[in-house]
Amino acid sequence: MRGPRPGSAHRGLTLVESIVASAILAVAITAVFSAVASGRAHAEVAADELAATVAAEDLLARVLGSDPDRIDDWNGHEEAPGELVDAEGVRLAPALQRVGRRVRIEKSERTLFESVGIPGRSIVVEIFDREERTTGSLSRWIPDPEPES
Repeated sequence: MRGPRPGSAHRGLTLVESIVASAILAVAITAVFSAVASGRAHAEVAADELAATVAAEDLLARVLGSDPDRIDDWNGHEEAPGELVDAEGVRLAPALQRVGRRVRIEKSERTLFESVGIPGRSIVVEIFDREERTTGSLSRWIPDPEPES
């Protein structure tokens, strides 16, 4: 006669052990997918910030490279998201089209050595999203050109 020997244990998994193992596996898989989703969201935010920085730098360079006597013509210049162009009017890369940008120019004066005032302009390039929320800005101050004698 064959059969289990007295004192020998049955081999295999019980129902409770199987449920516990399945629960542990489900928690581990959920953690992995959550980490992947979080990483993707951070990558999207980083891409938006990079697009904003490049778009702002591009427009600021165009403003600073323009004729100093006509720099005030840039005040109020605005490009909506999806409509960004370079100096030749060619659309910028699709990755940069996530944001819009506008230029604001204000007269201001900087003081040197607490007595010498230098007139100039503060140039601000603002970056905004599709909901018109300002998400960043870049600014530079430039002195006014000295009049020729």
